[in-house]
Amino acid sequence: MNTYRQSTKKNRTILSSLLLLGILICSVVLLVSLFMYRPFTMEDVLQHAAAARTCFSQHLTSLSAAAASWTDTSDSGVSPDAPAIPDTEEEPVPYIRSTGESGDISSLQAEYNDPVDQIYLNMLDTGCGPMIYYHQGDIRWGDYLYGCYDPMSKYGCGPTAVSMVVNSFGSTAVDPTDIAQWASDNGYYALHGGSYHSLIPDALEAYGLQVESVTDRSYEHAAELLSSGHILVALMGHGTLTENGHFVLFTKLLDNGKIYIADPVSYENSTLEWDLAQLLSELKKSYDSGGPLWAVKI
Repeated sequence: MNTYRQSTKKNRTILSSLLLLGILICSVVLLVSLFMYRPFTMEDVLQHAAAARTCFSQHLTSLSAAAASWTDTSDSGVSPDAPAIPDTEEEPVPYIRSTGESGDISSLQAEYNDPVDQIYLNMLDTGCGPMIYYHQGDIRWGDYLYGCYDPMSKYGCGPTAVSMVVNSFGSTAVDPTDIAQWASDNGYYALHGGSYHSLIPDALEAYGLQVESVTDRSYEHAAELLSSGHILVALMGHGTLTENGHFVLFTKLLDNGKIYIADPVSYENSTLEWDLAQLLSELKKSYDSGGPLWAVKI
């Protein structure tokens, strides 16, 4: 009996040693593979650690704000889901004034050139009624890391465009960081690439809005949609416009046949009148998820 127990114990010791050896070998192979096929430095490690720390901080801030909101509403006896009572003392948000000038297609690009220390608090006159204007480089969220890695000021046109429509015509109050967080949580964030095209229809539908792909992208059909209670979300493409694509909103058809747009990366572009036919010709040629043009029924 003692001999059997000693033999069993010895076998377990050998198995444990083999298992440990296997783990060590796998670890060495993994490290060698990382260095050979994706070389990285200590700087890379520090950058990823900083991004993780920032991401954790953003989540912690969001949770703290939510907890504070819940505490405030609980103490006041008001349901957290109850609509906010507007403050009649607040000054009305000013509208963006149109300059009456025509937009130059070469100035419609994804690069952020507006002032970095600006708060953009404006309304837009659209064919569907007033719409809040959000700028992805707004000081309130321009440095927010989309997906915990990419700053909103450079990669946040998708969440910013969606948040304008949702906050103005949906039933939920959101800002660009809310949509960015939703996109990250649900797989619509593309590392160093902004957002997957599917963000537009899926996010808008998730927030209760009706979205359809526009397959007839003629001037006549786009003008008809803008005249019948729709906001158009456009993915502008490569060429005189952007390298990787840029989301803008077509918001109102004018009497002269031109349109207003809401450009998440340019306040100035949102004050100009644009040639609809030219914009349609510059839609991104490579697209998916119903793009490069979607109609949102308001």
